[in-house]
Amino acid sequence: MKKTIAGLLALCMMLGMFTGCSKNKQNETVNTQPDMSATTASAITTAADENNEASVPKYVFLFIGDGMSYPQIQSASDYLGALNDEDYFMAQPSLDDNQGAVLDGPEYLNFMNFEAAGSAVTYDSNSFAPDSASTATSISTGRKTYSGTINVDVTGTETFETITEKVHEQLGMKVGIISSVNLNHATPAAFYAHQASRNNYYEIGEELVDSGFEYFAGGGLKKTTGYDEENPMPDLYEMAKEAGYTVTFTNEEAEAVTAETGKVILIDEHLADSDAMAYELDRTDDMWSLADYVDKGI
Repeated sequence: MKKTIAGLLALCMMLGMFTGCSKNKQNETVNTQPDMSATTASAITTAADENNEASVPKYVFLFIGDGMSYPQIQSASDYLGALNDEDYFMAQPSLDDNQGAVLDGPEYLNFMNFEAAGSAVTYDSNSFAPDSASTATSISTGRKTYSGTINVDVTGTETFETITEKVHEQLGMKVGIISSVNLNHATPAAFYAHQASRNNYYEIGEELVDSGFEYFAGGGLKKTTGYDEENPMPDLYEMAKEAGYTVTFTNEEAEAVTAETGKVILIDEHLADSDAMAYELDRTDDMWSLADYVDKGI
């Protein structure tokens, strides 16, 4: 692709985070290639097309299926294969009872056909079965920490800089985060927050507002007025508006958002349990999907 460097998008549960092209004052797309050393520039521009023009991505997407590993992937693949196979319900364990049925096999998910695949060890600093906070910290920073901890070390005193903070602050890339769960839940929070406990929802929400990232979408915020109902803190949504965010709560409002709107937080209109988006199996045609929020972000 002959496109300008632009962004980073992560999608958790699925979380989605993206960065797009920078804009000049006339809202025209401009080249976001930063000044960099010859070595770094060479590493980015080595892939060239027939016309010797640099071939670099316009967007970078990171999709996270929280809790998803090989058993979940294979189960979904087998299930889809069975749904699409007319012979499935005819096939029997016995050779004599198959009525000529021949199974076609699994229906491969899109990412199962990618050119490259890798595997990761998921232990954290105090568990071989870690949680979303510490594992998402590893993804966003490359650092290990305790379960339940977001982007701080095991002492709770040293903070880790995330890849999204790096590209946003150092390279001027635009960043978006999309999540089917709460936007201040552990996995999405690991790309903008720094807390010793994943349960610090209000403080995480404050960091969301302070991040300045251009696009948030999906589930609602938890603990929007703090933890004491009798003594509420300033509402996180109101804080976001004061910080320059446009906050929407309906599909119609979200549909009206454009690149000229500026920073936005799009809360799904049809939230389910715990103010998370409905599971895809439960989604109806009038409900936005994660794909819709990714499309809007782009």
